[in-house]
Amino acid sequence: MKNRTKDDSSQSLPRDLIGFIFSFLRYSFLRIRQFIIYMWAFVIWIIMLLGDTKGGIVKRMFWGRSSFYKSAFQFSVGLLTIVIAIGGLAGRLNLFSSSAFEYLEFPSEQLGDADYLDESASIQAIVADSSLSRGFDVQKYVVQKGDTLASIADKFGISTDTIRWSNGIVGDYIKVGQELEILPINGVIHTVKKGDSLESIATKYEAAMQDIFDINWLESKVLMEGQQLLVPNGRMPQPKPVVKPPVVTASSPPPTYSGGGGGGTGSFVRPCGCGRITNWFSAWHGGVDIAQAGGCTTVAADGGTVTMARWYGAGGLQIMIDHGNGFVTLYAHHASIYVREGQKVTRGQPIGYMGCTGRCTGTHLHFGVQRNGVWVNPLAYVPI
Repeated sequence: MKNRTKDDSSQSLPRDLIGFIFSFLRYSFLRIRQFIIYMWAFVIWIIMLLGDTKGGIVKRMFWGRSSFYKSAFQFSVGLLTIVIAIGGLAGRLNLFSSSAFEYLEFPSEQLGDADYLDESASIQAIVADSSLSRGFDVQKYVVQKGDTLASIADKFGISTDTIRWSNGIVGDYIKVGQELEILPINGVIHTVKKGDSLESIATKYEAAMQDIFDINWLESKVLMEGQQLLVPNGRMPQPKPVVKPPVVTASSPPPTYSGGGGGGTGSFVRPCGCGRITNWFSAWHGGVDIAQAGGCTTVAADGGTVTMARWYGAGGLQIMIDHGNGFVTLYAHHASIYVREGQKVTRGQPIGYMGCTGRCTGTHLHFGVQRNGVWVNPLAYVPI
């Protein structure tokens, strides 16, 4: 009897050991499974967190417009696609038991209605709801007391011309309470019209076609009528010069000129018969501005040869006359010009009509005098 009891005890020992090993393995498997589940949940949380910042990162990369940024973006999107694909495959194969997730609690404030889409939602609805659907953001700014175009441009890091072009502003006039559209970078907004192409738009605004393609997230060169495109570093084309003959009236017929003459006398006359000085000569303003609502005819201050009679930058339609004796006179912001380059004019001959072309704030004539290549105060030589 005693020997039998000893035999039973010796046989139960292996059974207990085997049971312990199975229990330990089962415990280890459950712990490993639990660790994998928590790690998977952590990956999902990270993907959701990155989703909120993806738009800003992508936009910043494209504004850089360098090959490095584009390569980095393509690599990141490719890596993210692989991770999502593996996750979807694992879910399809049911590699992780869905019942295990009932023990995981996600903070409700991390999720919102915008994170979910009903299965019936259309692609058009998703694109229309996206902040990147237009490819660029336009900010709104309300003009405050003391603001100027220059101060607003400095605040947003863009040029004053960009603000003028996007808001239809002529000159520098803005008023308190006015709402302005602020572009993210220097450039022009173009609304696509029938017959437009990327090539024609790039040519029109003197911009790079690839920059237009990138910043607007275009997938092809096919454009839709009414579509708005941001043209990076584009410049608004200047209107073509309007050249017309002087207006002749019965009450004040202009003198007749044969086209001869052209020699400077050294004696100057007032460059126009109207207006008053509104801006004086200074180190940063090489001339005087003579303003008159409605304008009037401008004349050559002295005889000489016309060296410029065309549109030129901020001066708009402007005329320069070389008087042949060290003096050169400048007449800017014309509405129309009556002379051509190379033509000889005499003192007092009509050369144009006062206007507001180029960069100006009202109808006026900018009149400058250059002596031996240096801009001097016109009031020292011309009776204005």
